[in-house]
Amino acid sequence: MLDKKLILGVFDDGDKLLSAVTKLRQKGVEIMDCFTPYPVHNLDRAMGIKRTNLTVGAFLCGLTGFLSGLLLQFYMMTNHLNTFKSWPMIIGGKPQNYGMVPSMVPVTFELTILFTAFGIGILFFYRAKMIHGKIAQVLDLRQTDDLLLVAIEQDHLHMDRSELDGILKSNGAIEIRERNLEGTSNAKNS
Repeated sequence: MLDKKLILGVFDDGDKLLSAVTKLRQKGVEIMDCFTPYPVHNLDRAMGIKRTNLTVGAFLCGLTGFLSGLLLQFYMMTNHLNTFKSWPMIIGGKPQNYGMVPSMVPVTFELTILFTAFGIGILFFYRAKMIHGKIAQVLDLRQTDDLLLVAIEQDHLHMDRSELDGILKSNGAIEIRERNLEGTSNAKNS
């Protein structure tokens, strides 16, 4: 991955970037990635990225939190689980039975939210391979300020370079550059 040569199209407007990505995909160009300092709506669809399954992971984490909240409270508050020899709390002389479920809602809700938040965070960092201490590969420092980039691998380009430059320019690219992923760049302003 470190010896890839990229062609970068630099844009100053999200709509122009979206238009260029759509045209490139219609021509069969494989886009490696787009880098934007702010969200560009529908860019993921234009790039052909499928919907993530992190929502399923979030649901499973929330379900785990919900069940652990209920089981924890039933274990602590009732004497029906004699195998664990718990000492239930007697509050106001009320019997410990399953009719006290409404009083368990706040703790169950909070544990559901807690497990979902931490679970989805951990799943996201695992899925995105964002490990602590990993240095990000920034292709152009301006991508974090105000410019948007589309990166195309030169090896997977199935069209003439002049045709690619023409598509990028006609859709509003302010600059077209070549760059190696290892950090050296060859600027080619067109």
